[in-house]
Amino acid sequence: MSNTLTHAGAVVFRESDSEVLYLVVSSSDGLNWVLPKGHIDPGETPRVAALRELAEEAGTVGEIVAPLSVQPFTKRGQDAAVQFFLIRETGSTESIESRTIRWENENAALQLLTFAEAKAALLEGAAIVRLSEPPA
Repeated sequence: MSNTLTHAGAVVFRESDSEVLYLVVSSSDGLNWVLPKGHIDPGETPRVAALRELAEEAGTVGEIVAPLSVQPFTKRGQDAAVQFFLIRETGSTESIESRTIRWENENAALQLLTFAEAKAALLEGAAIVRLSEPPA
């Protein structure tokens, strides 16, 4: 299994009425729910790629809070690896892909997400968010 980074992705959260919501987007074919992620372009850092993919797929702008684990996955039979980042939503921009986006709480987002690497990244990001939350 290659651990060469090929993709970058985003676990994006926003706080709304004392609840933390996470961003999930429809896959390009519309059949699955995924986290925004995509290929790291030549000369691009994983951080830059994660923020670019987030803007392109979800029309969302954010700031990176923390890097998350690298998750191996398979795309069209090829080994790939995605570096996820925990990102706090700061605003919105024009999305260039017509994906459906949803903001859901942690449990609902986990139920929606199709792939194991996305679920693992969301759980890891949510644990960091919980640690940084002031107790209610």
